[in-house]
Order: sequence, then C-alpha cells, then structure tokens
Amino acid sequence: MPNVQLNITALAENFVRQLVAATEAAAAQRIQATLASAFGVPQKRGPGRPKQALAPVARAPKARRPKQLCPVPGCKNPAAPVFGMVCAKHKDVPKAKIKKFRDARKAKAGTAPAAKAAPARKAPKASPKLARARKLQGQYLGALKSLTEADKAKVKAVAKDKGVADALKLAKSLKK
Repeated sequence: MPNVQLNITALAENFVRQLVAATEAAAAQRIQATLASAFGVPQKRGPGRPKQALAPVARAPKARRPKQLCPVPGCKNPAAPVFGMVCAKHKDVPKAKIKKFRDARKAKAGTAPAAKAAPARKAPKASPKLARARKLQGQYLGALKSLTEADKAKVKAVAKDKGVADALKLAKSLKK
C-alpha cells in the first residue's frame, strides 16, 4: 500500500510541476508580447497568412432599409416581425384586415397590387416523332462515351453520312 501512495504522490508532484511550467511560460510570453508591442518591435508571425499585411478593403456603406411602419391607418409605430409585421398595439387585428390596409396603402401610393399572377405556361408535349429522335440522340451520345477516340471518329463519320440510327448500331457493335 505505501508503494501505491508513493506513485500517486509522484504523479501529483509531476503534474503540479508541468502546470507551473506551462503557467510561467504563458506569462513570460504575454510579457514579451506586451514589451515588444510597446517598443514597436513586430511580433513573430505564426502559421498562416499575416493579418497586418492585408490592406483594408473599402466597402460602400450599406443603404439601410427604411423602417417599416404598422399598416393600420393612422398608426405611426414601427412594425415588428414577431407580430406579423404590425406593431404590438395591433397584433390582434385579423390578417384579412391588415391585408386590406396594405392594399389600400399601395393603391394610394400608385402601385396597385397585382391580381393573381397567371400560372406558368407548360411547354407543349413533344410529338411522337420528336420524342423518338430525342431518345435516339440520347442513346447515341451514351454509346459514344464508352468508345475510344478512334472508334468515336468512325461512329461520328457514319452519323454524318448515314444518320444517327446507323451510327448507333455501329457504336453498339464496337462496344462489345
């Protein structure tokens, strides 16, 4: 049992020595950095890009958006996002009324709200002939990917002379 106690004591003493050494080293480093900056000596650069060498980038100041006011007529309080963009005083006003107030304000300003936007027009469905041509073209391009450059040149020449269908047949035969 005394042997175990000695081991624990030795471990604790070793830990305390390391802790004191680390604390002293950190304090010495801080003192050196403070003295160096006081006398104008540049600090040693650590890993990475130096921060002081970068020139400050001049940015245009952001234009602040005007404060949005409560849409209820006669109210001059700022609107709050937590209450659905109305002031705390009018947070219980129905949304339908608030929408009417906003529409009335837009109409008064000259920008009347647009009615329901027309739904996006769907592209007309491709004719069966066009669909077959697109499918054949896709198969042709897919077959070309797995060929060598010399075989690709042969297949492209056949496509130019005889058409894509014959070129696809040739590409499939060369693939095997």
